[in-house]
Amino acid sequence: MFTDRLSLLVFVAALGLLLLVLEMVRRRALAEKYSLLWLILSLVILLLAIARPALDRIAPILGIYYAPSALFVAGFVGLLVILLYFSAVITQLTRDARIAAQQIGILRERVDELENSGRQFSDDK
Repeated sequence: MFTDRLSLLVFVAALGLLLLVLEMVRRRALAEKYSLLWLILSLVILLLAIARPALDRIAPILGIYYAPSALFVAGFVGLLVILLYFSAVITQLTRDARIAAQQIGILRERVDELENSGRQFSDDK
């Protein structure tokens, strides 16, 4: 099944990643929507590590002469996709936090105005 140590190492690492992600989801340390990309990445690398003939056919097309190196290329590309996705999530969360802070500031100003007008009303009596 594994013709070299590198494929075996990549298979074990991808299997470990898959199990780690599943355990983190089970313990609620990682949300399901974020775990999907990690699960897909680990499954693709697992399949490429197991299916060596497919890897041997894909690698030359990509210009990679040592087929197991294609596993690392697949992992690297997968990590870039995950990083891009998380950058988009962080951008949206930053926008939401800024809007929430602005709304809190407006609400504080309104509360201060109401407290001041309430004090003035009670002082007039």
